[in-house]
Formats: sequence, structure tokens, C-alpha cells
Amino acid sequence: MSTTTTPLDDPESIDVTPFALRIPEILENIFEHSDEKSNRTNNVLVCKVWSDPCLNVIWREVKDLSRLVKLLGPTVLRGSRLLDFSQTDKPPKWDRFSFYARRVRKIYHEGERAGTYRAGLALRSVFTDIAYQRLSNNIVPNLQVLEWHSDTSLYMQNPSILFMGPSLKHYILHEVKPSPAELSLNLRTLADRCPHLNHVKISLDSAAQSHGDIILDFVMRMADLHTLELPPFGNMAPLTNALRGHSCLRRLQIGGCHAIDGRLDKPCITSLALPSPGGDHFASLTFLSIVVPYAVVEKLFSHKFPSLQQIFIFSDLRKPETPSTIKHLIDTLTETCSQIHYIHLSYAFLPEQKYTRFPPASCIVTMAHIRPLLRCSKMQNFIFKHPFPITLDDQFAEEIATSWPDLLKLQLNHIPLVRRKDFKNCFTLRALLPFARHCPRLVHLSILVVPESSTCPTLGDIQSLPSSFFSKLYSFDVGSSMLYESDKHQVALTLSQILPPRSVLCYHNNVKNDLSSDTDEETPPLSPEARNWKSVMDKIPYMRWMDQLAKTEQRELRRKLQELETENERLRTQTQTLYA
Repeated sequence: MSTTTTPLDDPESIDVTPFALRIPEILENIFEHSDEKSNRTNNVLVCKVWSDPCLNVIWREVKDLSRLVKLLGPTVLRGSRLLDFSQTDKPPKWDRFSFYARRVRKIYHEGERAGTYRAGLALRSVFTDIAYQRLSNNIVPNLQVLEWHSDTSLYMQNPSILFMGPSLKHYILHEVKPSPAELSLNLRTLADRCPHLNHVKISLDSAAQSHGDIILDFVMRMADLHTLELPPFGNMAPLTNALRGHSCLRRLQIGGCHAIDGRLDKPCITSLALPSPGGDHFASLTFLSIVVPYAVVEKLFSHKFPSLQQIFIFSDLRKPETPSTIKHLIDTLTETCSQIHYIHLSYAFLPEQKYTRFPPASCIVTMAHIRPLLRCSKMQNFIFKHPFPITLDDQFAEEIATSWPDLLKLQLNHIPLVRRKDFKNCFTLRALLPFARHCPRLVHLSILVVPESSTCPTLGDIQSLPSSFFSKLYSFDVGSSMLYESDKHQVALTLSQILPPRSVLCYHNNVKNDLSSDTDEETPPLSPEARNWKSVMDKIPYMRWMDQLAKTEQRELRRKLQELETENERLRTQTQTLYA
């Protein structure tokens, strides 16, 4: 750091410096949003007042641990990737290290399996040296977030233990092949050293039931956790039973739909809950996301969830859930979750190639299976995905719109895996009318429709809507709805009149990109339905322009007629005056 005296360091000039430029919190906010990192380095040298806040921003997040390690002394790269200290006969520079380490709030370590050289730099040797020579257990005293991706089979133990301290609040661990002993040591140390921890995420590529027992012991020690993200195990019942009494737990996620292995032929979780007596039951839980079959998760809702507001359930059953199972789950959610306003029901993995034929009527979800959910008057977001289309009619759209006046997003299986051309038991474009009339806050609407000219709303229907209808609508997604050539013009005209100018019309192209590598085309061709919808989308702006032009001409014509009537009245009055 430069020792040259700058104008802002001068006692006389510091008095005229704007007070805001001497407040560390404001300076950190300014430096954090600097356009270039080089500007931050230059700002360190401006003056003593700026130096400390700027260094705080520069060192707030560390993604390359070698950058932090090199503060202790010179390093050398041995072999191709192994980093080591070059001067082993000299003691580490702990004073220099502490000057910068106390500013670190987040550490992100991507591990040795990362693709880049910087992230994949092996630090095994330097971690061992630091572990033996450190002055205290807490080498990064103000660390709040630690995200660690690694393979403990490469180490004697997980080096993330070096960075665990009482200031840590958020811990993310992703292990490739964890041994039960190393995972147990890691989590025991975490519980011992981090009493203020409130957010834990544990992701294991190959999880076994023995790992679940270790995580259970850890969870039972951490009663103050606010957010918990866990991998799925076969028997999750002991874990969920232990979490029921955690009064601070607000967010719980078990499994991630993006991480489920599609090669497995059975669900990950076979047991989720055991019978339990009454009393506190997830008293503060507001968010639940879980990958589990619907019939298994239904048993978790044996008691009321007084605070639960958002539910995400991804079935990994490898086959479509039955209509009766869906109805049972919806009935249960309606009865036990009085505060619910966001429900997402879909699948973590469903092989499309297995479902090429349209199922029998007994496998089709109908309005009767979903209707109990309309009792949840606070609903704002409802997303339902299923491989087969749902039997719906326009009257059900009226029921949804009147039951959920605060609706923000509705996604009602607009892209089923299997669709039959003669299946017309779904909404028409007239279903837009109740949403426009009763849902003023609606932002995203995704539904399957039968867009026929004979069922389109009339101009009178649209003109009878409130003046500010669909004022917040951003997207209308028709998914894989089938549109025929003969209906394009009327559909485009209707949508140009009912959709706001800022909204986007979306559609699904069901043609897969199976192009060979020697073709010059980068995108797959459009299916006939997608081509028709694209034509409608292209026509809508033109029709709006034509409508606006016609309205302008009508206003001009009315203005001229008014002028002629005024002139006629003037001449009549003048003539009467002359003859009088």
C-alpha cells in the first residue's frame, strides 16, 4: 500500500470532503458496484479513509483458495497441479494473513474435480501445513458463508474444517464419495464450532442409509436451523420426526429434482413419516420442497402445518401418478395447510419414450380431482405438470378465477407428453375472460386451449371487461395447443384485442432437434402447430396497429362531424337572427 500523502489524507482537505465519502458502509456499497475490478485496486491507494472499505469489498468473497494461501508465504507448483509452500524453513506470515482474512465473508471452493486450472488446483499439502502451524482454530474469524465441493477420498479428512468458526451462518457441502467416518467428523466439528449456524445444505452424489443416520445425529444437535437442504435416503422417517419439533425451521428441502439419477428404476424415498402424537408439528415451516411419490409424501401431512405457504413436490415414481392419488394429495394439502399460497406438483424424472399412446379414461385427471384446491382462497401460484392432458371446460376457468382473486401464476399442464388431436376437453379462448375479469394481478398464464373460431370471445365480450383487465399480464403460454390453419386469423384478432401490448405469446415446438452434425441448421424445424402459432404471434402486432389506425380514423371522423355540427348550428342561429 502506498505511503504517499494524498489530498484526502491532508487534515485540512478532509474537512471539506463530502461526509458520505467517509462512511465505510457507503464506500463499500460504491466499491462493490464498481464497473471494473481494476478500479477497486486503484481506490485502495486513494487515501486511508478509502483503503479499508475497498479492501473489505475485494476480499469479501474468495473463490480461489490459493489466493488466500499465498498470503502465508511463497508457493510453488509441484508436478502439474499440486501447490506447496516453497520456503518450508520459514514460519508462515500469520500477521499478513490475518490482515486480509478478517475481511473474508464467503469462501467458495470448487474442489479438485473442477474443469479449470485455477479451481482445480490441489491444495492438499498446504492444507496439511496450515492445520499443523495455525495459531488458532479460527483462521478466518468473520467468515459467514462456506461452500465446499470436494471428494474426501482425496484427503485424510475434509479440509473445510479449517474454516469452521463461531461466525459461520451458512454452510454448503457437496461430497462426491463421502465415507461415513469422514462425514461424521465433518458434521460433528461443524456442530461444535458453529453455534450460530442457521442454513445448512448437504449434497451427496452417492448417499446411503448410513449417511442418513449421521445427518440425523447432526440435525438433532442443531435446533436453531432456519434452512435445511438434505439428500434423499430410503427411510427418511426418523429425520422428519426429529425435525417436527424444530421451532426455528422455516425452509426444508429434501432432494433436488435436477439431481435425481434417471437411471434408477425406483424412488429414492420409500418412507417419509411415522405416526406421531399431537403437539408442535413444523410450527414455523413456510417452505417445503421434496422429491418423493405423492402417496409417500401424503403421510407426512398427518397433522396441520400452521405456517406452511409454499409446497414443491416432484414425484420420482417413474410412471404417471394416478388421478386418485393426485386427488388424495390435494385433499390432504387443502385440509392441513390453511396458509398455502404456492403449490407446485410435477415430476423429477419421467421417460418420455414410454408414453406414446393415449391412456384410457380412468387415467385422465379431471376437474373433480383438482376442484378441492379451490378452497384455498389465498392461492397465488399453482403449477401442475402431468404426462396426460387434463379434462377441463370454460366453467372451471370461471371457478378458478373467482376462487383465487390474488392469482399471480397459473400453469395447468399446458405441455403434456401425450396429446391426441381429437382431444378437445380443455379450455377455449373464452377461458381468458374470467381471468381478465377477476384476477387483476395475474402475471403468467399457461393453459392448454382449443382455439377455434367458433369459440373465440366476441368484441362485445371483450369490451364488457373492466378497463384495466390484464394490466400486469406478462406471458400467455398455450404450450402444445393445436391450432389449425383455418382458425389463425380469428385467433390472432381475438388475442390482439384481449392481450396487453407488453405481454408475450408463448408456444411449444414438439419437434425434437435430431439434426445431424453436418447440417447448417442450428434450430429444429417447427411443427405444424408451432408454425401456426408463430404466424399468429407475428400477426398480433400488425392487427393492433390496424386497430389503432382504425380507432384514430374514427376519432378524426368524429371530430370532423362535431365541427360540421357546430358550424351547422352556428349558421342556423345566424339565419334565424337575420330573418327575425
